[in-house]
Amino acid sequence: MRIRYTVKCDEPDDSLRAFEETLSFGKGFRELAISEPMGTGRLTALEIDADFHVNFQFYRLRAPLEVVKEWEGDASSFVTIAFYDLQVPQKAYYRGDEVVYDQEGVNIYSGGTDITLLFPAHTERNVVCVRVSRQKLEGLLGARKGEYLSEWLQSGQFFLNESMSPAMRRVLSELRQYPEGRALRQLFYHSRTLELLYLLLEQLNKRTYAPCRSTDPIHLAQIFKAKSLLIQDLSEPPTIAALAGSVLLSESQLKQSFREVFGVSIYQYFQQTRLEKAKQLLAENKRTVKEVGYELGFTNIGHFSRLFERVYHVKPKKFQLELREPAA
Repeated sequence: MRIRYTVKCDEPDDSLRAFEETLSFGKGFRELAISEPMGTGRLTALEIDADFHVNFQFYRLRAPLEVVKEWEGDASSFVTIAFYDLQVPQKAYYRGDEVVYDQEGVNIYSGGTDITLLFPAHTERNVVCVRVSRQKLEGLLGARKGEYLSEWLQSGQFFLNESMSPAMRRVLSELRQYPEGRALRQLFYHSRTLELLYLLLEQLNKRTYAPCRSTDPIHLAQIFKAKSLLIQDLSEPPTIAALAGSVLLSESQLKQSFREVFGVSIYQYFQQTRLEKAKQLLAENKRTVKEVGYELGFTNIGHFSRLFERVYHVKPKKFQLELREPAA
């Protein structure tokens, strides 16, 4: 199986062919400096072995970029994992229909869909994309992998999304800092890739819902849109009926696909996001616990405090006080 990329730019130059080749999971270790008029930054590709490839996309575009992605061969024998932290949500076209995905997270899928990706001018790409065979991944995990990992590795086509943990963001940030010495550069990328993979699989192994069997880009875009609408106003969640109507799905379709893609129910996702926002607001030390609770729609501050403690193992007031105390 291989992926063929065709790249189009408003201000083309000779580097576009090298860009296509580096993006396409070729052999060996390749480094490409992105230069004007296309933009600035670097695209790096590493072949760990024939069944394990990764590319590192850290660049800022000057002109719009269109990337046509075409799959050749049996795409279901490989797993693709994309860690991404983007300035704007990813926009793509599938059979003439516009689909919009997420801004930050990790997409994990098997199976291939030909699609056209659009990267606007003056935006930054921070993406690490891993392509690894199921057989290779099975070997890395060994015989004692958890039940969830065994299930999705043995399934056919699937798609799921995982949130980016602080540890994953740290590794992504390290990868953006281009290593100086040439001698250890390849090892640097190799080791950070394995670290990212470990952090992701550790997180995935806590899931209980089976992965989404649909890899249809339009259906997945509907689920991402529902997630975006869900957390638009953290003080008041929309009803399931309103959410389903907004993305043109039945309530049962939405609830099932949401659980399969994100690993939790719609209500659980909303509650998790609300508590993460509460933690962020408390850390700013500009509002009291009551003010944060009321701002996020909690009418019972005692209930808010208990939920916060259950997730973060500290009461919100104590969390805030500990941040104010100077380090010893």
